[in-house]
Amino acid sequence: MKLPTLDGWYSWSMNNVPYALRKSKDDVCTFNMVKSDKHVGTYKEELLNNARAMRDYYTDPFDVLYSGGIDSEVILRVFKELGIKHNTLVVRYKDNYNKREVDTAIASLEQLNLPYKIIDFDLKKFYENEAYDLCIKSSCIRVGRVNHVKFCADFCDNIPIMGEGDIYWYRTHDIDYTVPSEWRFIVSEASHNCNSYLTSLGRENVCDFYEFTPNLIKAYNNQPIIQDLLNDRIPGKTSNWSSKWLMHSELWPDLIKRVKLTGLEGDSTPGTVPEFVSVLQDTIENEIGPGNDYWYTLDELNQLI
Repeated sequence: MKLPTLDGWYSWSMNNVPYALRKSKDDVCTFNMVKSDKHVGTYKEELLNNARAMRDYYTDPFDVLYSGGIDSEVILRVFKELGIKHNTLVVRYKDNYNKREVDTAIASLEQLNLPYKIIDFDLKKFYENEAYDLCIKSSCIRVGRVNHVKFCADFCDNIPIMGEGDIYWYRTHDIDYTVPSEWRFIVSEASHNCNSYLTSLGRENVCDFYEFTPNLIKAYNNQPIIQDLLNDRIPGKTSNWSSKWLMHSELWPDLIKRVKLTGLEGDSTPGTVPEFVSVLQDTIENEIGPGNDYWYTLDELNQLI
């Protein structure tokens, strides 16, 4: 079975066992990156190279899970540009928990003239009856994503593709711009739960599209807007997430503007989740822990990749 990054350049282990699953609070997840000396192109060039490498690495067609967010739309746009065969799946929750994202997904797919399949799903019923067992089985420590584990494992007939593994930079001094601050790149166990679980089942997958090749991360960090962020030249910013639309609309001017959502808000404030998700999160953290996170400055990250 092929690993979920190109030639395994980026891998992770639990207690030194590759792609093993967390079973207790005492387990330790670690990561390994292999440094690359390949020429780094522009961000758009590396997005296309990332998708080409994925197409050439695997033989089966792909099932792209499209949430309606920018990260997964980028995948669809580069797949379309390269003519990569894939199916597009949009999961629509009962009671409109992800209505805003689904509305955006459908609007953008029709704009792009891409066929798609809608899958209706009862989110609350899933959390009441299945989510706890699947969290334990898959070691999903960020329970707001256990539904993604379900979709990849049960709804995809081909190789699942998701726009996770998206790059996250965080300002350590938060919004206090009266002092210079370090910005840190996060490497999180929680972001790799889908990959780890599917790999443990022997299923090829690319749940973290943005980590498939090292050059995509490098090209992302080289963008002027990211360099401005990391050097505190955009006051008030605490992370790169709110700049996603601006960054990608420079590549695709017709990209629909949207805010970053969890896909669980319904009509609530962006970033919130239903109480049944929060309650399960507390339960899982008490049983198997919150997982391991590692934070790097840009210089430290460049030493690794």
